[in-house]
Amino acid sequence: MQEEGGLYLDFDNDPEGIISRTVSIMVISLDTTSDVLPDPLLKDLFDKTNPRDANLDQVFMCELFDALYTTYHFLKGLPENDLDEAEFNKIFFSWHILLWVETLRRAKVVSVTPFPIFDFDNLPDLQIDLKLDKSVLSALMN
Repeated sequence: MQEEGGLYLDFDNDPEGIISRTVSIMVISLDTTSDVLPDPLLKDLFDKTNPRDANLDQVFMCELFDALYTTYHFLKGLPENDLDEAEFNKIFFSWHILLWVETLRRAKVVSVTPFPIFDFDNLPDLQIDLKLDKSVLSALMN
């Protein structure tokens, strides 16, 4: 799968390319909103019809998050921040939920305004700001 302009390649063939291209989007602007993420990226991350190994998907998502989180700290001029497991999980799961919310927003399942997707210091609060109520969360589970 390739988006116009060759921005994204298929997850199965180029996971490192997806990571570097996503980091490139962040480098252009830390204020990037969720609606700017390429459709193929979200499709590759959440395509339930692809018979990939779920454990490999989880490893890839953690690698993608780690690359983005490290780049975020570098771009903000912050010291490298080694997260303990609980803090990593809190931020990672918040980010993962927000990627799902963007996928559902595009499918017109939920109605939310596009939001900053790389603001890792504020992701848990952003979930509250978006008022992710039970209707949104139930859509995530289905």
